[in-house]
Amino acid sequence: MAVWQTKWRWATGYSADSVEWCPVEPYRDVLVCGTYQLEKNTEQDNSSAKQTRLGRIYLFVINKNTTELIPVHSIDTSGILDQKWSYHSIMDYPILAVVTSIGTLQFYRLTNENGALKLKLWLEHVIGEDVLALSVDWSTNRSSSEEPRLVVSDSAGCVHVLKIVGDRLEMMGRWESHGFEAWIAAFNYWNTDVFYSGGDDCIFKSYDIRVPDVHTTVNKRHEAGVTSIRSHVDVEHQLLTGSYDEKIRIWDTRSLKSSIGEIDVGGGVWRLKWHPHKRDTVLAACMYGGFRVLRISDETEILSEYLEHESIAYGADWQFDSDLVATCSFYDCKMHISEVAV
Repeated sequence: MAVWQTKWRWATGYSADSVEWCPVEPYRDVLVCGTYQLEKNTEQDNSSAKQTRLGRIYLFVINKNTTELIPVHSIDTSGILDQKWSYHSIMDYPILAVVTSIGTLQFYRLTNENGALKLKLWLEHVIGEDVLALSVDWSTNRSSSEEPRLVVSDSAGCVHVLKIVGDRLEMMGRWESHGFEAWIAAFNYWNTDVFYSGGDDCIFKSYDIRVPDVHTTVNKRHEAGVTSIRSHVDVEHQLLTGSYDEKIRIWDTRSLKSSIGEIDVGGGVWRLKWHPHKRDTVLAACMYGGFRVLRISDETEILSEYLEHESIAYGADWQFDSDLVATCSFYDCKMHISEVAV
Protein backbone atom coordinates (compact mmCIF):
# COMPACT_ATOMS: atom_id res chain seq x y z
CA MET A 1 0.00 0.00 0.00
CA ALA A 2 1.07 3.57 -0.67
CA VAL A 3 1.13 5.72 2.46
CA TRP A 4 0.26 9.44 2.29
CA GLN A 5 1.51 11.91 4.88
CA THR A 6 0.36 15.52 4.52
CA LYS A 7 3.25 17.92 5.08
CA TRP A 8 1.71 21.29 4.19
CA ARG A 9 -1.66 22.82 3.36
CA TRP A 10 -1.99 26.18 1.66
CA ALA A 11 -5.00 28.38 0.78
CA THR A 12 -4.85 29.35 -2.90
CA GLY A 13 -7.31 32.28 -2.81
CA TYR A 14 -8.97 31.48 -6.11
CA SER A 15 -10.21 27.97 -6.95
CA ALA A 16 -7.24 25.68 -7.65
CA ASP A 17 -7.25 23.31 -10.64
CA SER A 18 -3.64 22.69 -11.68
CA VAL A 19 -0.35 21.80 -9.98
CA GLU A 20 2.80 20.98 -11.98
CA TRP A 21 6.36 20.26 -10.80
CA CYS A 22 9.17 21.46 -13.06
CA PRO A 23 10.96 18.45 -14.68
CA VAL A 24 14.06 20.41 -15.76
CA GLU A 25 17.30 20.23 -13.77
CA PRO A 26 18.29 22.01 -11.54
CA TYR A 27 14.74 23.32 -10.94
CA ARG A 28 12.93 20.15 -9.93
CA ASP A 29 12.05 21.73 -6.58
CA VAL A 30 9.95 24.34 -8.45
CA LEU A 31 6.15 23.98 -8.42
CA VAL A 32 3.42 26.04 -10.08
CA CYS A 33 -0.21 26.16 -8.96
CA GLY A 34 -2.84 27.51 -11.37
CA THR A 35 -6.17 28.97 -10.27
CA TYR A 36 -9.47 29.98 -11.82
CA GLN A 37 -12.41 31.96 -10.49
CA LEU A 38 -15.52 33.59 -11.87
CA GLU A 39 -15.54 37.27 -10.98
CA LYS A 40 -18.48 38.05 -8.72
CA ASN A 41 -20.60 40.80 -10.24
CA THR A 42 -23.96 41.44 -8.61
CA GLU A 43 -24.98 43.80 -11.42
CA GLN A 44 -24.66 41.02 -14.00
CA ASP A 45 -28.34 40.07 -14.19
CA ASN A 46 -28.30 39.21 -17.88
CA SER A 47 -27.55 35.47 -18.07
CA SER A 48 -26.13 35.89 -21.57
CA ALA A 49 -23.60 38.47 -20.40
CA LYS A 50 -19.97 37.40 -20.57
CA GLN A 51 -18.55 36.15 -17.30
CA THR A 52 -15.08 37.31 -16.36
CA ARG A 53 -12.78 34.50 -15.26
CA LEU A 54 -9.82 35.55 -13.18
CA GLY A 55 -6.69 33.50 -12.67
CA ARG A 56 -3.39 33.49 -10.88
CA ILE A 57 -0.22 31.40 -11.22
CA TYR A 58 1.77 30.83 -8.03
CA LEU A 59 5.43 29.84 -8.16
CA PHE A 60 6.93 27.87 -5.25
CA VAL A 61 10.29 26.40 -4.35
CA ILE A 62 9.79 23.32 -2.14
CA ASN A 63 12.76 21.32 -0.87
CA LYS A 64 14.35 19.93 2.31
CA ASN A 65 14.79 23.48 3.65
CA THR A 66 11.08 24.35 3.32
CA THR A 67 9.26 24.97 6.62
CA GLU A 68 6.11 26.63 5.26
CA LEU A 69 4.57 27.25 1.85
CA ILE A 70 5.21 30.79 0.60
CA PRO A 71 5.08 31.67 -3.13
CA VAL A 72 8.29 33.21 -4.46
CA HIS A 73 6.35 34.81 -7.33
CA SER A 74 2.78 35.14 -8.60
CA ILE A 75 1.20 36.32 -11.86
CA ASP A 76 -2.35 37.62 -12.30
CA THR A 77 -3.90 36.46 -15.54
CA SER A 78 -7.13 35.08 -16.97
CA GLY A 79 -8.51 31.85 -15.54
CA ILE A 80 -6.02 28.98 -15.80
CA LEU A 81 -7.42 25.72 -17.21
CA ASP A 82 -4.20 23.74 -17.63
CA GLN A 83 -0.42 24.11 -17.41
CA LYS A 84 2.43 21.88 -18.56
CA TRP A 85 6.21 22.30 -18.29
CA SER A 86 8.37 21.34 -21.23
CA TYR A 87 10.55 18.38 -20.19
CA HIS A 88 13.48 20.06 -21.95
CA SER A 89 14.79 23.62 -21.82
CA ILE A 90 14.10 25.86 -24.81
CA MET A 91 16.79 28.44 -25.58
CA ASP A 92 18.30 27.59 -22.18
CA TYR A 93 15.11 28.36 -20.25
CA PRO A 94 12.62 26.02 -18.58
CA ILE A 95 9.30 26.80 -20.29
CA LEU A 96 5.79 26.61 -18.87
CA ALA A 97 2.85 26.38 -21.29
CA VAL A 98 -0.48 27.71 -19.98
CA VAL A 99 -3.99 27.74 -21.47
CA THR A 100 -6.57 30.26 -20.31
CA SER A 101 -10.25 31.10 -20.11
CA ILE A 102 -9.93 33.73 -22.86
CA GLY A 103 -8.69 31.18 -25.40
CA THR A 104 -4.98 31.94 -25.21
CA LEU A 105 -1.91 29.74 -25.14
CA GLN A 106 0.88 31.39 -23.16
CA PHE A 107 4.52 30.48 -22.66
CA TYR A 108 6.46 31.59 -19.59
CA ARG A 109 10.21 31.41 -19.12
CA LEU A 110 11.50 30.47 -15.68
CA THR A 111 14.22 33.02 -15.03
CA ASN A 112 16.81 33.14 -12.27
CA GLU A 113 18.12 36.63 -11.64
CA ASN A 114 20.53 36.81 -8.73
CA GLY A 115 18.85 33.85 -7.09
CA ALA A 116 15.31 35.23 -7.52
CA LEU A 117 13.10 32.88 -9.54
CA LYS A 118 10.33 34.41 -11.66
CA LEU A 119 8.06 33.51 -14.54
CA LYS A 120 8.26 35.91 -17.50
CA LEU A 121 5.82 35.87 -20.41
CA TRP A 122 7.66 34.87 -23.59
CA LEU A 123 5.05 34.04 -26.27
CA GLU A 124 1.26 34.25 -26.53
CA HIS A 125 -1.17 32.92 -29.12
CA VAL A 126 -4.95 33.24 -29.44
CA ILE A 127 -6.50 29.81 -30.02
CA GLY A 128 -9.97 31.18 -30.72
CA GLU A 129 -12.45 33.93 -29.95
CA ASP A 130 -15.12 33.32 -27.29
CA VAL A 131 -13.68 29.93 -26.30
CA LEU A 132 -11.92 28.54 -23.27
CA ALA A 133 -8.61 26.80 -24.00
CA LEU A 134 -9.04 23.66 -21.89
CA SER A 135 -5.89 21.53 -22.08
CA VAL A 136 -2.33 21.56 -23.40
CA ASP A 137 0.36 18.93 -23.96
CA TRP A 138 3.94 18.95 -25.27
CA SER A 139 5.21 16.51 -27.88
CA THR A 140 8.65 16.39 -26.25
CA ASN A 141 8.09 14.57 -22.94
CA ARG A 142 10.22 11.64 -24.14
CA SER A 143 12.79 13.31 -26.41
CA SER A 144 13.75 16.87 -27.21
CA SER A 145 13.12 18.65 -30.51
CA GLU A 146 14.38 21.82 -32.13
CA GLU A 147 10.76 22.60 -33.03
CA PRO A 148 8.61 21.24 -30.18
CA ARG A 149 4.91 20.79 -30.87
CA LEU A 150 1.91 21.48 -28.67
CA VAL A 151 -1.66 20.29 -28.84
CA VAL A 152 -4.46 22.39 -27.35
CA SER A 153 -8.15 21.59 -26.93
CA ASP A 154 -10.97 24.09 -26.50
CA SER A 155 -14.55 24.51 -25.32
CA ALA A 156 -15.90 24.61 -28.90
CA GLY A 157 -14.77 21.01 -29.43
CA CYS A 158 -11.70 21.90 -31.50
CA VAL A 159 -8.15 20.61 -31.30
CA HIS A 160 -5.16 22.70 -32.43
CA VAL A 161 -1.56 21.63 -33.12
CA LEU A 162 1.20 24.24 -33.10
CA LYS A 163 4.98 24.25 -33.09
CA ILE A 164 7.60 26.61 -31.74
CA VAL A 165 9.99 27.87 -34.41
CA GLY A 166 12.62 30.13 -32.92
CA ASP A 167 10.81 32.97 -31.17
CA ARG A 168 7.42 32.40 -32.78
CA LEU A 169 4.55 29.94 -33.03
CA GLU A 170 3.33 28.28 -36.22
CA MET A 171 -0.06 26.63 -36.64
CA MET A 172 0.15 23.09 -38.02
CA GLY A 173 -3.55 22.27 -38.06
CA ARG A 174 -6.99 22.64 -36.51
CA TRP A 175 -9.61 19.90 -36.19
CA GLU A 176 -13.30 20.32 -35.40
CA SER A 177 -13.26 17.18 -33.33
CA HIS A 178 -16.12 17.01 -30.84
CA GLY A 179 -19.75 18.04 -30.60
CA PHE A 180 -19.21 19.55 -27.16
CA GLU A 181 -16.16 20.57 -25.10
CA ALA A 182 -12.89 18.90 -26.05
CA TRP A 183 -11.76 18.39 -22.47
CA ILE A 184 -8.38 16.90 -23.24
CA ALA A 185 -5.77 16.51 -25.98
CA ALA A 186 -2.42 14.72 -25.69
CA PHE A 187 0.46 13.41 -27.79
CA ASN A 188 1.78 9.91 -28.29
CA TYR A 189 5.27 10.55 -26.92
CA TRP A 190 6.76 7.69 -28.98
CA ASN A 191 5.36 9.00 -32.28
CA THR A 192 4.67 12.69 -32.10
CA ASP A 193 2.87 12.75 -35.44
CA VAL A 194 0.09 11.00 -33.50
CA PHE A 195 -2.13 12.71 -30.95
CA TYR A 196 -5.45 12.09 -29.19
CA SER A 197 -8.47 13.97 -27.95
CA GLY A 198 -11.39 13.33 -25.64
CA GLY A 199 -14.67 15.21 -25.48
CA ASP A 200 -17.85 15.77 -23.54
CA ASP A 201 -19.56 13.80 -26.34
CA CYS A 202 -18.01 10.63 -24.81
CA ILE A 203 -15.75 10.16 -27.85
CA PHE A 204 -12.04 9.32 -27.78
CA LYS A 205 -10.17 10.07 -31.03
CA SER A 206 -6.74 9.38 -32.47
CA TYR A 207 -5.15 11.47 -35.25
CA ASP A 208 -2.08 11.47 -37.44
CA ILE A 209 -0.94 14.95 -38.45
CA ARG A 210 0.47 13.53 -41.70
CA VAL A 211 -3.13 12.81 -42.82
CA PRO A 212 -4.90 15.86 -41.33
CA ASP A 213 -8.34 15.21 -42.82
CA VAL A 214 -8.60 11.70 -41.42
CA HIS A 215 -9.43 10.56 -37.89
CA THR A 216 -7.35 7.43 -37.53
CA THR A 217 -9.63 6.01 -34.84
CA VAL A 218 -12.98 7.05 -33.37
CA ASN A 219 -13.79 5.18 -30.17
CA LYS A 220 -17.20 5.40 -28.47
CA ARG A 221 -16.64 2.96 -25.61
CA HIS A 222 -16.51 5.56 -22.81
CA GLU A 223 -19.80 5.87 -20.93
CA ALA A 224 -19.40 9.61 -20.23
CA GLY A 225 -17.16 12.50 -21.25
CA VAL A 226 -13.48 11.75 -21.81
CA THR A 227 -11.49 14.05 -19.54
CA SER A 228 -7.91 12.76 -19.33
CA ILE A 229 -5.39 11.10 -21.69
CA ARG A 230 -1.79 10.23 -20.84
CA SER A 231 0.84 8.48 -22.96
CA HIS A 232 3.61 6.57 -21.15
CA VAL A 233 7.11 8.00 -21.50
CA ASP A 234 8.84 4.69 -20.65
CA VAL A 235 6.51 2.00 -22.03
CA GLU A 236 5.84 2.13 -25.77
CA HIS A 237 2.21 1.66 -26.89
CA GLN A 238 0.80 2.18 -23.37
CA LEU A 239 -1.86 4.86 -22.94
CA LEU A 240 -4.37 5.76 -20.24
CA THR A 241 -7.71 7.54 -20.50
CA GLY A 242 -9.94 8.85 -17.74
CA SER A 243 -13.61 9.73 -17.91
CA TYR A 244 -16.55 11.19 -16.03
CA ASP A 245 -17.77 7.56 -15.96
CA GLU A 246 -15.28 7.07 -13.06
CA LYS A 247 -13.10 4.58 -14.94
CA ILE A 248 -9.46 4.59 -15.93
CA ARG A 249 -8.90 2.59 -19.13
CA ILE A 250 -5.62 1.10 -20.29
CA TRP A 251 -4.97 1.02 -24.05
CA ASP A 252 -2.49 -0.48 -26.46
CA THR A 253 -2.00 2.28 -29.03
CA ARG A 254 -1.56 -0.28 -31.84
CA SER A 255 -5.28 -1.12 -31.57
CA LEU A 256 -7.67 1.43 -30.10
CA LYS A 257 -10.91 -0.40 -30.88
CA SER A 258 -11.21 -1.49 -27.26
CA SER A 259 -9.21 -1.05 -24.06
CA ILE A 260 -7.07 -3.86 -22.69
CA GLY A 261 -8.12 -3.14 -19.10
CA GLU A 262 -10.06 -0.79 -16.88
CA ILE A 263 -10.59 0.03 -13.23
CA ASP A 264 -13.33 1.95 -11.40
CA VAL A 265 -11.81 4.62 -9.15
CA GLY A 266 -15.00 6.03 -7.64
CA GLY A 267 -14.85 9.51 -9.16
CA GLY A 268 -14.60 11.30 -12.50
CA VAL A 269 -10.96 11.21 -13.62
CA TRP A 270 -9.56 14.67 -14.31
CA ARG A 271 -5.76 14.15 -14.18
CA LEU A 272 -3.52 11.13 -14.72
CA LYS A 273 0.24 11.22 -14.05
CA TRP A 274 2.64 8.31 -14.45
CA HIS A 275 5.24 8.11 -11.69
CA PRO A 276 8.56 9.53 -12.99
CA HIS A 277 10.56 6.45 -11.89
CA LYS A 278 8.10 3.61 -11.15
CA ARG A 279 6.71 2.73 -14.55
CA ASP A 280 3.65 0.82 -13.28
CA THR A 281 2.46 3.51 -10.83
CA VAL A 282 -0.11 6.23 -11.57
CA LEU A 283 -1.45 9.23 -9.67
CA ALA A 284 -5.07 10.13 -10.41
CA ALA A 285 -7.19 13.15 -9.48
CA CYS A 286 -10.70 11.72 -9.28
CA MET A 287 -12.87 14.82 -8.79
CA TYR A 288 -15.54 13.91 -6.22
CA GLY A 289 -13.64 10.73 -5.33
CA GLY A 290 -10.44 12.38 -4.06
CA PHE A 291 -6.99 11.25 -5.18
CA ARG A 292 -5.72 7.73 -5.89
CA VAL A 293 -2.41 5.97 -6.43
CA LEU A 294 -2.77 2.90 -8.66
CA ARG A 295 -0.62 0.09 -9.95
CA ILE A 296 -1.18 -0.57 -13.65
CA SER A 297 -0.11 -4.17 -14.32
CA ASP A 298 -1.60 -7.55 -15.14
CA GLU A 299 -3.84 -7.05 -12.11
CA THR A 300 -4.52 -3.32 -11.90
CA GLU A 301 -5.24 -2.18 -8.34
CA ILE A 302 -5.73 0.90 -6.19
CA LEU A 303 -2.78 1.19 -3.79
CA SER A 304 -4.12 4.09 -1.72
CA GLU A 305 -6.54 6.98 -1.63
CA TYR A 306 -6.19 10.52 -0.30
CA LEU A 307 -9.41 12.14 0.93
CA GLU A 308 -8.15 15.13 2.93
CA HIS A 309 -9.35 17.69 0.39
CA GLU A 310 -12.91 18.95 0.88
CA SER A 311 -13.84 19.75 -2.73
CA ILE A 312 -13.35 18.63 -6.35
CA ALA A 313 -9.96 16.94 -6.82
CA TYR A 314 -8.56 18.51 -10.00
CA GLY A 315 -4.77 18.90 -9.90
CA ALA A 316 -2.10 16.32 -9.03
CA ASP A 317 1.57 15.74 -9.83
CA TRP A 318 4.67 13.87 -8.63
CA GLN A 319 7.89 15.69 -7.88
CA PHE A 320 10.66 14.20 -10.02
CA ASP A 321 13.37 13.70 -7.39
CA SER A 322 11.51 12.88 -4.19
CA ASP A 323 8.40 11.24 -2.75
CA LEU A 324 6.49 14.53 -2.69
CA VAL A 325 3.09 14.85 -4.35
CA ALA A 326 1.21 18.10 -4.94
CA THR A 327 -2.60 18.04 -5.03
CA CYS A 328 -5.18 20.80 -5.29
CA SER A 329 -8.94 21.14 -5.02
CA PHE A 330 -11.42 23.60 -6.43
CA TYR A 331 -14.11 25.22 -4.31
CA ASP A 332 -12.23 24.99 -1.01
CA CYS A 333 -9.23 26.67 -2.69
CA LYS A 334 -6.57 24.37 -1.24
CA MET A 335 -3.19 22.99 -2.26
CA HIS A 336 -1.57 20.18 -0.27
CA ILE A 337 1.97 18.84 -0.40
CA SER A 338 2.22 15.25 0.82
CA GLU A 339 4.88 12.60 1.14
CA VAL A 340 3.80 9.40 -0.56
CA ALA A 341 5.73 6.20 0.01
CA VAL A 342 4.95 3.83 -2.88
